[in-house]
Amino acid sequence: MIAKAIDKKLPDGRRVRGREPVGLALYLFGPGKFNEHTDPHIVAADVPLGLEDGHRFTDRRDIIDLGQDLDGPYKLFGTEFPGGHIYHLVLSNGPDDRLLRDEEWAEIVCGAMDRMGFTESSGKAPCRWFAVRHGLSIEGNDHIHIAVNLIREDGTKASIWNDRPRIQKFAAEMEQRYGLTVVEGRSGAGLPGVTRAEREIADRTGQAEPPRICLARAVRAAAVSSASEAEFVRRLRRSGVLARPRYASGGRRSVDGYSVALRPADGSHPVWFGGGKLAPDLTLPRLRAHWKQDPEALRAAVEEWVGQSSEPTGREARVLRAEAWAEAEEQINGVLARLAKVDVDDWETWAGVAREAAGIYGALSARLEARYPGPLARAAEALSRSAQSRHGQPLARRSGAASALRGVQMIAIQARPVGRSTQGEEMLIRSMFRIVRILHDTHVARGEATQAARLAALAQNDLTELHRSMIGGGLPQAVSPEQLRFPQLDAPWQQRPFGRDDQDLDR
Repeated sequence: MIAKAIDKKLPDGRRVRGREPVGLALYLFGPGKFNEHTDPHIVAADVPLGLEDGHRFTDRRDIIDLGQDLDGPYKLFGTEFPGGHIYHLVLSNGPDDRLLRDEEWAEIVCGAMDRMGFTESSGKAPCRWFAVRHGLSIEGNDHIHIAVNLIREDGTKASIWNDRPRIQKFAAEMEQRYGLTVVEGRSGAGLPGVTRAEREIADRTGQAEPPRICLARAVRAAAVSSASEAEFVRRLRRSGVLARPRYASGGRRSVDGYSVALRPADGSHPVWFGGGKLAPDLTLPRLRAHWKQDPEALRAAVEEWVGQSSEPTGREARVLRAEAWAEAEEQINGVLARLAKVDVDDWETWAGVAREAAGIYGALSARLEARYPGPLARAAEALSRSAQSRHGQPLARRSGAASALRGVQMIAIQARPVGRSTQGEEMLIRSMFRIVRILHDTHVARGEATQAARLAALAQNDLTELHRSMIGGGLPQAVSPEQLRFPQLDAPWQQRPFGRDDQDLDR
């Protein structure tokens, strides 16, 4: 069950709540933006609103009256709530879950309102609220919307401090009680999902995927092939990704975060994403856990971020000979032999291998799929999800078998093609399939059904499609290392460092 507070979004990224209960009511009982509101009706409501469960509105005037009734305490007392006093919460089940009855949704809604402290069970005056069920969304999700006035019946303000952890904990309990799909990532192991808004923007602008997904793959590929933070910065910028640091307080002597962006071909302002917005394991502190952190390495990293390094090239500038593809196959065989002796509960090692494998697939995607991400990009995404750490578990470790894959990633980026063919890339793709299979078997052995199912689907669908392309000679021509740059980045753009006043960065 997904639980999400819906707020208005300001251009600078800050969020505020609403102040227009009538407008919200008209939307909730209207047709929806895509005519997806097929059967809007009340499933539960606060007593003062006088609504019966199952009520359906047939008159616009009645809907307006509902919004005005919801706003009653605010109009009576005039209490101001910073950011807006109308709180909008959505609870949504996955498309594969059974359809809950209205009575079950009512139980869930009332429990959620109690948990959030919006009812008399809090020992305070209650808030006014109502819950609307629409029917299935255009993506097949059964869901409800809850509108709450944060001004209580006595004019005091309800607290929404720490609301997200509270409602997420409640949602996890409901998943168990009603036998619903457990949302991956609530325990700290998930990656951000792609929102409908991101998909719509990508479609409207002719992009094959949202920029955030594209950037996450590029950052991961640069990170897993780098032996230091300075090399990571150089690799990012050589690939065409815009990257800028966040400086710690006290000047530009220390960097504690970063953000990245695609360079707009039309010269418009780039849209920046902090590392934490890409994935939990792509924050700068998490990336640094895989690199040496002595004073010299830190100094070199700051010089690269600032753009003042006296040595503009390093390992990333080398072009490896075509024979390196065979060496990559040997390295993978060695990794597989070592993994055969690793305990399935050695989370650090297995997560580390998944992390490195995701980087390898990301590099292969950049070489072969370019502007049209396909099976290789999806493989990188699936493996990056297997690499995420849950709360209380150790982080992915770059040692042993995982570190042995670092050389393979370099080859995937920096080796010359074999003649004019993709023979080297095809050899590596076949070898990497064995890594996917052993990671799948490990998830099965640990009882991690969701992760195992994802990798099984990857093997049965995307990688099978890829295998057929290789047999039929359908792989696109690979680019050489000298030509390898991240897609969509054509126009020059000045990269600038930024300070703590920027709002678009997540450390």
